[in-house]
Amino acid sequence: MKFTITDFRKLYPTDAACLDKIFKLRYGNLETCPECGNKADFRRISTRRSYQCKYCYHQLYPTAGTVFEKTTTPLSFWFYSIYLMTATRNGVSAKELERQLGVTYKTAFRMAHKIRGLLSQQKQNKLNGFVELDETYIGGKFKGKRGRGSENKEIVFAMVERQGDVKAVHVENTKRKTLYPIIEQNVSKDSKVNTDEFPVYERLKDFGFEHSVINHSLEQYCINETSTNTIEGFFSQLKRTIRGTHIHVSAEYLQNYINECAFRYNNRKSDSPMFEVAINNLAFVKK
Repeated sequence: MKFTITDFRKLYPTDAACLDKIFKLRYGNLETCPECGNKADFRRISTRRSYQCKYCYHQLYPTAGTVFEKTTTPLSFWFYSIYLMTATRNGVSAKELERQLGVTYKTAFRMAHKIRGLLSQQKQNKLNGFVELDETYIGGKFKGKRGRGSENKEIVFAMVERQGDVKAVHVENTKRKTLYPIIEQNVSKDSKVNTDEFPVYERLKDFGFEHSVINHSLEQYCINETSTNTIEGFFSQLKRTIRGTHIHVSAEYLQNYINECAFRYNNRKSDSPMFEVAINNLAFVKK
């Protein structure tokens, strides 16, 4: 669904509008005051980020426990940053947030990673149908071997359901004992699993998966319904985001960037704007 900057500004022009949205998401179904038991009727306090019961003056703080807790940065800055990170195809760097918001780089960096935490809430359902598995290597250019077995690279293992969702994880290695538990946790045994010829996948049938192989070393890329083209497409998007937007990311934060790319991929066909999908994740924060 199209959601332009004009639409965003109409809905969230001020900090008060942003706070009202957060309150509605977290307490919109509140029927009675948890303190006095009267019918819920809370009014926003203009001097702080809280809402007060009309009858007993009990206060609720909707930002408590969220990415907005204990921050003096205006909520309108946070909402605008979320809009940018969900509206752009390849993400937004902390340096760009620093320039647009007029905050310090430290603040922009912290905001960006807090927001990626908001985007990391993935669906718990297992992938089904045709599911492609593969791994890729993230890092700068180094001398020596490229691809599998290369040093100084970080490994990303991913599983994608054709026409569906992707699940991707930063892993330490590509050993069977590392990858198979991830596969079993995220892929249904009813799936038709496609991989390349990497030997680690050879025992998938022993674990109850229907397994087909496409042999890239023989320049095979698609045989009937067997291919890994979909997962390669996700990896291309991930690498464009890291190389083009962020230039370099550390191993410590790599999973955050993976989650951000997976979020955009998984919501590419959503009926709701990605911004609203991200903000709605606040409703699942424990009060």
